[in-house]
Amino acid sequence: MSSLSPDLVLKRVSDVELRINSDNNIQLVSDDTIYYLGPHALAILDAFYQPVSVSEALKKLSATAAGVQDWMALTTTIVQLYDGGILRDVTQRERKLKTSKRGFGVPGMHVTMLNDRVRTSRFLTGIAEVVRPGDIVVDIGTGTGVLAIAAARAGARHVYAIEASAIGQVAEAIFRANGLEDRITLLRGWSTQIDLPERADVLVSEIIGNEPLGENVLEVTRDARKRLLKPEARLVPSKVEILGLPVTIPQAEFANRTRALTAETLQNWRSWYGINFDPLAETDQDSPPSFLIKPQNAKDWETLSEPIMMAEVDLREVERLMIDSSVTVDATSSGVLNGLLVYFELDIGPTTRLSTHPAQADRDCSWFSMVWVLDPLAIKVNDQLNVTYQYRAKGASQKVAVARA
Repeated sequence: MSSLSPDLVLKRVSDVELRINSDNNIQLVSDDTIYYLGPHALAILDAFYQPVSVSEALKKLSATAAGVQDWMALTTTIVQLYDGGILRDVTQRERKLKTSKRGFGVPGMHVTMLNDRVRTSRFLTGIAEVVRPGDIVVDIGTGTGVLAIAAARAGARHVYAIEASAIGQVAEAIFRANGLEDRITLLRGWSTQIDLPERADVLVSEIIGNEPLGENVLEVTRDARKRLLKPEARLVPSKVEILGLPVTIPQAEFANRTRALTAETLQNWRSWYGINFDPLAETDQDSPPSFLIKPQNAKDWETLSEPIMMAEVDLREVERLMIDSSVTVDATSSGVLNGLLVYFELDIGPTTRLSTHPAQADRDCSWFSMVWVLDPLAIKVNDQLNVTYQYRAKGASQKVAVARA
């Protein structure tokens, strides 16, 4: 370790790929270079996930070494990672911004969201309505930092922008490019594992997924309310409403959805191949098959009832991490019910709302709507339908069911 000062503060680079071999040795891939490391690599990379001095990291890692030889292997791996540029001196700025090829670190995903002018503009308006001069704001999942910048421009005294993916480096550069690096601090990691220097007056968290709760907004918000926010903190968004539309999915749509396992699909296979595949349908009885569609592409589908409020979640008060709702509605049209389209509406500010209803979403909407494929059911006007919606935090799982009441 003679080449490393004990006081040197290091942090691992933002995006690496690991391969764990059967002998528990690690292959690490970064910038198309493969590093062959020993079994301590995972512990070392975890220790340097946030900036830490070499001496502090060694204190944490000492318990993982079984003896002198093992300790030598551990320290040699640290030097190897430092020499290879995987562990980086935090005082030296990376010459090139690195982003991820996967997940939320992919720049293209954020380009799509920024191109969704309605989505971004509504959030900017809501933040301007909610943030007051002198507020402390925490922005969870800051992405490119657009909402953190909006909070700073709305008068926030300081904004803590939290981001776990590699796009955080881009956000930091954008803060500097807009002259806001002194008022916005980027914190790398998951909000549930981060402590703020001070509690916040406002929580901004645009972590609403295609399935509205699928990005753990309930879990993240509950944790933030307990640890990161002041008791009377304001939230953007403050409420999520999850709605369903009983629909007739056009047959042409099924031709493009080859993974939808329906009764018709099973019958086709029986006629094509002479084989009964019915047991395949029994492998997933918890929920019907589903697919995603751009909301605006479903605006001409036949709807068989008014929108159904399946769940209304006030994020300012959320405590339970599960939802069980069952609603009975009257059919307003006759037809074949073979799908339930799920969309959502957000309360972003006192006068600002956003909806992904197919009739309201424009062509640049960056969200998709979940469509659950149901066994066809012929219904008439005034027939009653029972719609069930469930959400479980464990595994971020959702279930729906629709039946004649």
